[in-house]
Amino acid sequence: MAVTNDPQYKQHRKEHQKLLDQLQEGNIDALYEVAGSLNRRNSEDDRITSVQLWHALADGPSAHVPSAMALGFSYAEVDKELALQYFVQASAGKEGGGPNQAALFNAGRLFLELNDAASSLAHIRGCATLGEKYPEYASEQLSETCREAYGTLSMQLQLETTIPPGIEDAISLFLYASIDDYPQENTREYATWNRGMEQLQFYATMVRETTAVGKVGRSNLIEAAKELELLQSQSAGKMSDLQRYLLKIITGRIQVLLTGMENDEL
Repeated sequence: MAVTNDPQYKQHRKEHQKLLDQLQEGNIDALYEVAGSLNRRNSEDDRITSVQLWHALADGPSAHVPSAMALGFSYAEVDKELALQYFVQASAGKEGGGPNQAALFNAGRLFLELNDAASSLAHIRGCATLGEKYPEYASEQLSETCREAYGTLSMQLQLETTIPPGIEDAISLFLYASIDDYPQENTREYATWNRGMEQLQFYATMVRETTAVGKVGRSNLIEAAKELELLQSQSAGKMSDLQRYLLKIITGRIQVLLTGMENDEL
């Protein structure tokens, strides 16, 4: 049988022509397919071309999620910050759809490698709990992997061999330190936390802008301590172990500052 009469050859030519037509029309999926094919070749020039195609798709109006994911993996070993940028972009998912679970996990992983534990917790928690809001975008296997990763990171942050976070880091971590997203917005506990943080922010602003903190700054710290004490009483049995650890760091630092002010007055 002549090659041109072979049914498989005819099917291959038909598919090839279809792909060419899609490329000419700017079909995004077809371009992505070509980029992937080029990237799997042994040619360095082809791999460079594949990355350029992914950039055109991910950076273009469509913000193509699979292309952003591909760029994240491509840059992961050579430029972690750029890889992170594309994983975060991909994590938002398609317009009108749900988040991308794999992108959430990989963004969380890279945030940790770049020493941003708060953002790492936020993204890994988002991966672990995605199925609660978007079950159609989550796999149980990846959800369980993220739950385990979240638990491991939470424990690592509390280990005695780990340098304890400072007060600013502890504050940044607190709202992401519960797999149950506690305290949730529009709750009394969330409002109590915010009031405490506002008082600490007033104090921090005063420290930056003047050398004389005085009675007003001391009052801000006292009010912050009261709000956090109230939060503890409101949160019995609701906080995670990590949140209790972080709150202890925050309140301990406030007490040190207040004690220092008392000593200065003597």
